[in-house]
Amino acid sequence: MRILVVAHNYPRFPGDPAGAYVARLAHAAAAAGATVQVIAPHSAAALEDEETDHLRVHRFRYAPERLERVGYRGDVSRRALLTPLTLAAVPAYLLRFRSAIRRHAARVDPQVVHAHWWFPAGWLVSGLGVPYIVTCHGSDVRLLERSAVLRRAGRAVFRGAGAVTAVSRFLASDIERQMDGLRRPVAVTPMPVDVEHFGRGLATPKATPPRVLYAGNLVPIKGVDVLLRAVAVLRQQGTECRLKILGEGPARPDLERLAHALGVGDRVEWSDFVPQDRMPAEYGASTVTVLPTRGQAEGLGLVLVEALLAGSAVVGTPAGGIPEVVQDGTTGLLVRDGDPDDLADKIRRLLSDPGLRDRLTAAGRARAVETYSSTAAARRFLDLYHALADDRPAS
Repeated sequence: MRILVVAHNYPRFPGDPAGAYVARLAHAAAAAGATVQVIAPHSAAALEDEETDHLRVHRFRYAPERLERVGYRGDVSRRALLTPLTLAAVPAYLLRFRSAIRRHAARVDPQVVHAHWWFPAGWLVSGLGVPYIVTCHGSDVRLLERSAVLRRAGRAVFRGAGAVTAVSRFLASDIERQMDGLRRPVAVTPMPVDVEHFGRGLATPKATPPRVLYAGNLVPIKGVDVLLRAVAVLRQQGTECRLKILGEGPARPDLERLAHALGVGDRVEWSDFVPQDRMPAEYGASTVTVLPTRGQAEGLGLVLVEALLAGSAVVGTPAGGIPEVVQDGTTGLLVRDGDPDDLADKIRRLLSDPGLRDRLTAAGRARAVETYSSTAAARRFLDLYHALADDRPAS
């Protein structure tokens, strides 16, 4: 089996969280005996080419290194994407991306192409004449809502795909609602999580005073400002805890100013992203991990899966696919979108009630192991690859 994997987000260095689930699938396919070629954009300090047994990675160059700013940065908002430096690189980025795909497709002669995100990867591979799978992760589905032009482009990509998959039932339903004429229903294919790796967090002692953790991009849609306001409420109520914000993005300066304005600057620790090998300890030391995303802008919320595996209780909003991980009162607690008082109340409940916290975390961890293990996720995709290569209906 020869597979071409195309993604705009793929780990740039060992332990990089960017596109880590894409890499896990690629390595699982290679471990099963497939020959896998990955195409992804280059970024500062990343190698252009890497090779291990049955798996090659090529990161295409599209600008001087200081201008290779498309992707990888958590800049999912239109405002951030259209900064002058980023915008200047986009045409070359798309042209070089397409060229790299075609060049390596000619060399590898793939039986199946797996495009992660319908844009740009799915759009760029749709004219290759090779059976392809499109997997949607969330931000690309939101693109379909932006304009009729993008919906037309998406419709052509989805209709031409041998299979369309999404990382949650929420996203699958959203695609089917917006895209008519699909060959078959969108398949729900959760991304793989390294169960054993994140399980190491169980051995990490909890921080004192109790730590509340946010790990993710610092962009407005993630609702980190709501979390800061909740910490201010907890302080007013006399609840002892500290907040660690682990992530990068354009909203960080505004968030730091807000923390000081709220009087909780001394209770907040800021950290850039850390390598994946350190994340189990970050989750394990945290009593509660929070994902306060606004609206519907969360394809699934894998950070909550990772946190549960490491023994942290979880709180999320009803955004997108989060309720598929956080079943309220069973595997975690859900809070009202944008409501710092409700968020503060749920965090306080988990901090003050060890029995509730342990029950929810244990149930959440058991479900995460069953649903998101690398073996289970990889098997679903390997079956799809073989079905498409054999010209059989992908179930």
